[in-house]
Amino acid sequence: ENAEFVRYGVMHRNSYMDSPNLLTETFATRQNPNLFFAGQMTGVEGYVESAASGLVAGINAVRRFKGEEPVIFPQTTTIGALPHYITHAESKHFQPMNVNFGIVKELEGPRIRDKKERYEKVAERALKDLEEYLNV
Repeated sequence: ENAEFVRYGVMHRNSYMDSPNLLTETFATRQNPNLFFAGQMTGVEGYVESAASGLVAGINAVRRFKGEEPVIFPQTTTIGALPHYITHAESKHFQPMNVNFGIVKELEGPRIRDKKERYEKVAERALKDLEEYLNV
C-alpha cells in the first residue's frame, strides 16, 4: 500500500549480446559454429520469441552434430524474420525486438491498404513458405 512508482517501464532492463556481430541466423556464433545461444540474451524479446529462438538453435545444433546443413527459415515468416533482424541490424543501434509485422518481409505487388487483409495474406504466405521445413 505504500509503493512509490518512480517511473513506469524503466526498472526492468535486459542484458543482451551484440548479435549482429556475434551470431548467425542459426543462432550459432560466427567464431565457433558449434556454440549456440538463444533467448533474451540474443536480443529477442518475449516468451514466445525466446522459445522460438531456442527451437531454431536446437534444430541447428542437432543438424550441426549430424553433419547436416543448417536451417535458415525464410524472412517471410516470423521464425525467420526475427533471427534475420538480430543478425542484420546495425550493431551501433541494435535494440532487442519482439516479433512484429514490421520485420517480416513485405508482400510483393501493390500494397494492400486494409490491415486485416494484408496481415491475412502475410500469414497465408508464411504458412505456405514453411511447408518445406516441416520435414526437416
